Amino acid sequence: MPATISPYAVIGDDVKIAADIFWTFGDLGRISWSENLIMAIIVAGALVYFMFMRWNYNAIANGEELAKSLGVKTSQVRFWGLLLSSLLTAVSVAFMGMIGFIGLIGPHIMKRLIGTDHRFLIPASALMGSVILLLADTVARTVISPIILPVGAVTSLLGAPLFFYMLLKGKRVR
Repeated sequence: MPATISPYAVIGDDVKIAADIFWTFGDLGRISWSENLIMAIIVAGALVYFMFMRWNYNAIANGEELAKSLGVKTSQVRFWGLLLSSLLTAVSVAFMGMIGFIGLIGPHIMKRLIGTDHRFLIPASALMGSVILLLADTVARTVISPIILPVGAVTSLLGAPLFFYMLLKGKRVR
């Protein structure tokens, strides 16, 4: 039994099985206002933290030794960044299901458009991820209306080719 399918998929009714399968593809339609509020608070708090630490991330991007010489506590910055990123991911996946490639596509698109300065890259990546998810949800709801496709399937159709393109391009550069 795959790790992403709950026990209801083996011994459950049709509604629970369908809910589990939709969760594995991502579903924005079942989120309540209270869940939106929880996500908004966590996202806003994390965005404030990342914006506050943007200078440290710029320093680390130029090398760990340089960052340490500038007074950046690199291990602490990495720990808190990973902790907050994990919290954001956990809350999003718990409420919306697995929606792949948003965190990969958005930052890479913005990095190409505006560069690597984290002062601009962090908020632009958050905005681009939001726009991509909104567009993917719109496509999922309208492409074969009245049937609603899982939004994760739409983002995968965009993200998988882009991921392979970046993977192949990275190998050619080296």
